[in-house]
Amino acid sequence: MSSQSHGEHSSHPTLKQYVIIAIILFAITIVEFFIIWPYNRIGAAATPVLIILSCIKFAIVIFYYMHLKFDRRLLTWIFLAGLALGLVVSLALMTLFSSVYATPAPRPYAAANAVPYVHGEEGHEVASESGHQEPVHVSEKATHTEVESTSSGGEPASSGAVDLGMEVFTSGGCGACHTIEDVAVGMVGPDLTYIGSEAASRKPGMSAEDYIRESIKNPEAFIAEGVERAMPGLMTSALTSNLTDEQVDGLVAFLLEQK
Repeated sequence: MSSQSHGEHSSHPTLKQYVIIAIILFAITIVEFFIIWPYNRIGAAATPVLIILSCIKFAIVIFYYMHLKFDRRLLTWIFLAGLALGLVVSLALMTLFSSVYATPAPRPYAAANAVPYVHGEEGHEVASESGHQEPVHVSEKATHTEVESTSSGGEPASSGAVDLGMEVFTSGGCGACHTIEDVAVGMVGPDLTYIGSEAASRKPGMSAEDYIRESIKNPEAFIAEGVERAMPGLMTSALTSNLTDEQVDGLVAFLLEQK
């Protein structure tokens, strides 16, 4: 028995082989960083690709540094079967939840013909039975209010602030939880792909900019209802307490651009 055990473990990698294996692991890690830093280069495909690369690295470490390659072949097949099963289940669950929580793009007709609703007896159009729209006279007060809200909207955010916000989002770990199309594929927190157009309706009486700013600086203050994956306690102010005012402003500007 002892001689058989000694024979099974006698062939171990040499120092040169260990160095080559380490270089291979380092190269795979560089590829992983290249995919996600400083921004996501391949979109939604990044997550499954990173998982597969991580499995490859894990298998290499187990086979060579843990000497599984030089042990009984049965143990090798058991390990590979478990690894393959875990990989398939993980990818299947990701596919399932990404389809369940996917945020559909608005229909072209709806997006092109959307009209803001003005509360009150006047200030909106009434559709006739023939399908034509007959304008209703808008009161002077409603018109004045609308002009004031338009003028107080502020100028568009500068490209510098938007770029800074994107850098904060991608390098600050926001993308680990949140999804933005072509930027990040997080699956824990709410999808932010259209937050720039949806934020204004999340909290009554609060503008889109103020809502996003509050959600960053004090996320526990308000949890919007009817938003997928918006759960109390999921994000806390401790996660963003180290951001400077400039970084917060940039992050707000970047999220307002997501429409």
